[in-house]
Amino acid sequence: MYLGVDVGGTHTDAVLLDGSLGLRAAAKVHTGADLVATLREVLAEVLAGADAAGVERLTVSTTLGLNSLLTGTADPVGLIVTGGPGLALDPSCLGACGVRILTAAQDHRGAEIAPLGAGEAGEAARGLAREGARALVCGSKFGPKNPGIEESVRAEAEAAFRGPVIAASSLFGGLNLPRRLASAVLNASVLRLYGDFLGQLEEAVRSLGLAARVLVLKSDGGVMTAGEARRVPAAALAAGPAASLLGLWSLDRGRDGDVLMADVGGTSTDLAVLSRGKPLLAPQGLRIAGRETLVRGLLTWSLALGGDTDLARGPAGFVPEPRRRGPALALDPEGAAAGRPPTLTDALNVLGRAEVGDPGISRAAFRKLGADPEVLAAEAVAVFLGRLREAADEFTDRVNRQPCYTVSEFLVDWRLAPARAVLLGGPARSLAPLAGDYLGLPVSAPPEASYANALGAALARPTAEAELYADTALETLSIPTLNVRRRIGRDYTLEDAKRDLLEAMAGAGRGAGGGAGPAQDGGAFQFTLAESFNQMGGRGRSGRVIRVKAQEAPGLMG
Repeated sequence: MYLGVDVGGTHTDAVLLDGSLGLRAAAKVHTGADLVATLREVLAEVLAGADAAGVERLTVSTTLGLNSLLTGTADPVGLIVTGGPGLALDPSCLGACGVRILTAAQDHRGAEIAPLGAGEAGEAARGLAREGARALVCGSKFGPKNPGIEESVRAEAEAAFRGPVIAASSLFGGLNLPRRLASAVLNASVLRLYGDFLGQLEEAVRSLGLAARVLVLKSDGGVMTAGEARRVPAAALAAGPAASLLGLWSLDRGRDGDVLMADVGGTSTDLAVLSRGKPLLAPQGLRIAGRETLVRGLLTWSLALGGDTDLARGPAGFVPEPRRRGPALALDPEGAAAGRPPTLTDALNVLGRAEVGDPGISRAAFRKLGADPEVLAAEAVAVFLGRLREAADEFTDRVNRQPCYTVSEFLVDWRLAPARAVLLGGPARSLAPLAGDYLGLPVSAPPEASYANALGAALARPTAEAELYADTALETLSIPTLNVRRRIGRDYTLEDAKRDLLEAMAGAGRGAGGGAGPAQDGGAFQFTLAESFNQMGGRGRSGRVIRVKAQEAPGLMG
């Protein structure tokens, strides 16, 4: 059997699939402050009557990290950077709480052209700590070519700072400096959150006697181990939207045309697209919380607008607040008594389209704002759907301004033109009859809408990956995770490396998720990194350093 769990800021969902991937059980609970208790509750409910020993794997997705970024509650991160020739860095787009630019520098070959000042990195770390940083990122302009300066800065900063200190190039190898630094800052900002979350998940799993492998859904629809997630949680930041998109993919197979997905959660709403029956991919990196990154993922967009968003009413009408302060008032009598504004869920209660908690509390909250609760509730829903329409139009425009790929092909002469929309999430079936007029599309919500994200996590195919390193000057090649190390010639090329990596992975049985699960859809390997750097010596080019990473294409089990 296979478990899928999706942990959101408002609800935690779980599904249990049998060996043939048929749905055996589904459960939904409120995400409480005690996450261990929440996870234990949802797992116990979905496993009721089942033999826990028969669960082979548990795949979890979560929006907790993304929600913390969208609502401004992630850890503040300080950034220490060394420079080099070329365009100047604009720190304002990186999301750091403070930035220190040191005197050390490298040229475009990675060679040191200015040394690191004595004690400079330590003083920068102490200053950023005084400014409130709870984690640090160290980055050098050409670090992927030569991480020496970056590692020296990291070691000195680590000795002067209480908290994690990350070398950007050790996690993200692309040469695009702003994207590399933004990715590392996002990673550092959620390190503690993911570490705590995975510890709580593992505690809940142990308490129920489960021996299943615990895997974490990535933003590209693949999965990684819990250990990998603790090191690079940024790879999972858009796992919540990816889970929803995988769930929709599994439910919508065989349908033609482009379909727009809107997954309305309690804290945020995620937008995505299926084109030609498959999800779109963002191969250059996702845009996360307004920052361009190197995080590979399915093409999604999240906005801080959900079923529990407070809808404050001002002179110009209702204004959604970007921070979730609690559940719907119908579930929060204390919040209602304290004067918290009503939410979208409360508005749906008043209109008779939902029955969450105590609808009387929802009606009383709207009555405080005016004489006719139904008119005001309809206005609140209209504001919500208007924002959703604006976001959908902007998302479609963004997609059409860039080259697009599905998870298996590049789309030539293609332009996104959704013919219909599908709503997922808790409020989906209540909103769907109202959303068509705003989106200008036929809108539906499948019966599985409320747990499609957990279904997507359960069905996600394990995506085995490996990375090859080659140095033609040293005439060495290694694939660490496959225990491969051998000699190469000085004329070894990037194409040679690609061929050798795929052959090694196929020979090691690294296809189809290492045998985990039933037969797989797709399964072709994709290159997620392919770089060749000339290394310059005193007499010109002395060799090349080659890095290639390949991963099985994301897809669905079955």
